[in-house]
Amino acid sequence: MIKQPFSSLLISAALAGSLLVSTPGTLYAADKVIKIGALFPMSGPGSYFGAQDKQGIELAIEQINKTGINGYKLEVQFEDSSCSPLPATQAAKRLLEQYKPNVVIGEECSDATLAIMPLMEQAKIPFLNAGSSSIKVTEPGNPWTFRIMPNEVMQGVDIATNAYKKLNARTAVLLYENTNAGIGNAKVFSDTFTKLGGKILADIGFGRDVNDFTSIATRIAGVGKVDVIPTYTLEGQGLKITQALAQAGVTKGGGGQSIQLGTIWLPFGFEQKAGKASLGYVRIVQFDPTDKREIVRGFGQAFKAKYNQDPTHINAHAYDQIILIADVVRRGAKDAQSIRDGLAATKAFSGVTGSVEFDKTNQNIKMDTIHYMETLPDLSWKALGWN
Repeated sequence: MIKQPFSSLLISAALAGSLLVSTPGTLYAADKVIKIGALFPMSGPGSYFGAQDKQGIELAIEQINKTGINGYKLEVQFEDSSCSPLPATQAAKRLLEQYKPNVVIGEECSDATLAIMPLMEQAKIPFLNAGSSSIKVTEPGNPWTFRIMPNEVMQGVDIATNAYKKLNARTAVLLYENTNAGIGNAKVFSDTFTKLGGKILADIGFGRDVNDFTSIATRIAGVGKVDVIPTYTLEGQGLKITQALAQAGVTKGGGGQSIQLGTIWLPFGFEQKAGKASLGYVRIVQFDPTDKREIVRGFGQAFKAKYNQDPTHINAHAYDQIILIADVVRRGAKDAQSIRDGLAATKAFSGVTGSVEFDKTNQNIKMDTIHYMETLPDLSWKALGWN
C-alpha cells in the first residue's frame, strides 16, 4: 500500500472538517506539547514578512492539532524580531528565558538570523530557518541551525546561470541593499555571470535609508545596453526602484529592454503595487500557485477557506517549517535534542514549497524550492519551469 505523505494527510484532515484554534489555551491539560518559538519581523520595513509568516504557521498548527502527532500537540509563541540584529537578539532571549521552547523558527532577514544563531547554539535549541539567504547561516556550519531555502550561493549561481542561458543576457547592472544578504547575493551573481562570459556594467549598493532612486535609474540608463538588473532589497525600496527604472525607460515596464531579476524578498502582490512598471520582471518565489501537486492545491484551498485570500510564498514557507517539525515529531522526536537530530536526518520531506534534504551543514540541497515567475502585461504570472 502506498503511504500518503504526512503533509498531505494534514491538509486532507483540515479540509474534512472545521479547523481548531491553535493557541496554547485550547490544549487539554493531558496533552503533551511541543513548544515552538517564532521570531519574525512584526514591525519595521520587513513587517510584511511577519504578518504572512504568522498566517502560514497558524494554519499548519490548527491542522496538526486536530489529531495531534504521537500524542503531542503543537503550540507557538511569537516575538517581534524586527528584521534587525539587536531586537532579534532581545526577542530570542525573551523566548529562551520565559517560554523555554523545544524548537525555534525564523527569522527572515539574514543579519537578524545571524545574530540569533549563537544564542540558540548556546541554549542547545534547534533553530529552523526558511527565508534568510546569507551563506554565513550554514557555512562553515552550525549544528543547531537548519535552513530550508537554498542559500545565496545556490540562488545566485542559479539566477546568474539562467539569466545567461535562458534569457541570453550578456550585460547586467547589480542593485542591492548594503546588508549581508544583499552584498552576498550580488557578489555571487557577479562572479557566476562573469565566469560564464557576461559583463557587469555597474555595481550599485545602497543603504536602507535611501528613498529616491531617480538618480540611480538615470545612471543605469546611461551605461549602455543592459540585459538584466538583479535587484536585492525589501519591498518598500523594491517598489521605488522598479518604478524609477520604468520611468527612466530602462526596463520593459517603461518601454525599455532590460529585465529586472528578483529574489524571494518580495511578497506576492508586489506586481499590483508596482503596476505596469513590473512588466517582464522575472523573480524567484518559494511557492508556485500554478503547481498541480495535491499538497499545493490542498494548501491553497485550506488557506483560502481560513483567510479568504490566496496564499503567498511567505505563507507557504512558514507553513512548511511547521509541517517539517511535525514530521520530525512523527518520526519520534520529543525534545530539543531529538528534534535537532530528526531535522539533521531529514532526507525525503516533501512540502508545499518543494523538497527538503539537509547536508552536513544543515543546508537544504534541493533546488525545487526555487520557482521562477515572469510578470505578464495583466500583472499575472507565468511559471517559467526552470527548476
